[in-house]
Amino acid sequence: MRNIFSIFRNDIKKIHNNVIAMVVIMGILVMPTLYAWFNIAASWDPYSNTQGIKIAVASSDKGYTGKLLSIHLNMGDEVLSTLHENEQMDWVFTSAKKAADGVKSGKYYAAIVIPKDFSKDMMSIFTSNVTHPEIKYYINEKENAIAPKVTVKGANAVQQQINDTFVQTVSQT
Repeated sequence: MRNIFSIFRNDIKKIHNNVIAMVVIMGILVMPTLYAWFNIAASWDPYSNTQGIKIAVASSDKGYTGKLLSIHLNMGDEVLSTLHENEQMDWVFTSAKKAADGVKSGKYYAAIVIPKDFSKDMMSIFTSNVTHPEIKYYINEKENAIAPKVTVKGANAVQQQINDTFVQTVSQT
């Protein structure tokens, strides 16, 4: 055991006298720490800085005019007006075709398209022929590893906003 400690002491003395060995040892000690520090700092909260993620939004919604109740509702326009005020992501307002093409080309990370019968389908719950409204969602998963997860969160926020607007409109009516 004494030989082990004497060998260790001799190695420390030799490293202390050799500058190159000291630099290599310090590099081996510091590099993993720096790597872990930067990696943890970069992925600490990926949702807090999403203003640069381009998401195309398009609405082809024709709206709904009630025959029984005199109500005019256009959910697509309401979603667009709310997203104009939202600064969490870089919302790009365009046509449905340009949105889908932009996702395919890599110009946008994702696209949310509200179809032309969306408001009509939303209000079909008051009829005997209920139609489930659907939002078309396109995503470019090749562009970035985290962006699809963030854009899904944005799409869920749009869906929640539509649900809230629908409930508010129905309760007012």
